[in-house]
Amino acid sequence: MVNILHHHPKGEVVDAPALEQFQKDWALYRTLVENDALFHRAVADHLHDALATAFDRPFSLVDLACGDAFVVRGALEGTRVAHYHGVDLSMPALELASRTLEGAPFEVVLDHADFVEAVTARDTHADAFWFGLSLHHLDTDGKRALMTAIRRAIAPDGVFLVYEPTMRAGEDRTAYLARFDATNRPLWRAILSEEQWRAIDAHVHACDLPETAEGWMRLGREAGFSHTCEIYAAPTDLYRMFRFDP
Repeated sequence: MVNILHHHPKGEVVDAPALEQFQKDWALYRTLVENDALFHRAVADHLHDALATAFDRPFSLVDLACGDAFVVRGALEGTRVAHYHGVDLSMPALELASRTLEGAPFEVVLDHADFVEAVTARDTHADAFWFGLSLHHLDTDGKRALMTAIRRAIAPDGVFLVYEPTMRAGEDRTAYLARFDATNRPLWRAILSEEQWRAIDAHVHACDLPETAEGWMRLGREAGFSHTCEIYAAPTDLYRMFRFDP
């Protein structure tokens, strides 16, 4: 059984642009996922391996900005997950996640909430936290504050994993966005119309606030994690996956 909780954000919603994009263009995002344009197959494999090796006991996972939970559902196959808590601001996303997770052999709670408030309001530990292509919607201070809250909310033997846009060393946001355009436009021409490309590109230019690899790992250390490392770099070198251990 899937249980959906409803919470109304108390203040400004930091992820409002992403929410609006979801409501308008979720089918477009799924086109990218289904064509593996964002390399989710490799990401799911790395997420599975990290969780399977980290826990030889039943564990709980918090999936922040969970969307339809499609990628994570596959990654959890063969792990000892006992409790899944997905958080998203979009009810359409949670309704899709409910269908994705129906019949899952673990407890499922879907939380209609702002992910910042959901983490900062937690009064119990979780074993694992996961962010896939959403943490970058916060500025650097916001990322640090949320990662610090996750560090407080994570179990002593837990793990925090993220997959996010990542700048090269010495690259600034302007250069990253130019590289995003130059790299992805020709790669995605076969799966996106010109209008669809413009929608994705507008979202990225408005919402993406990437860090360098060292920046992501430094934020982890500043948040109180004792060990930080990179575990995957996408073939386009636009996205990377990081692991943070308490």
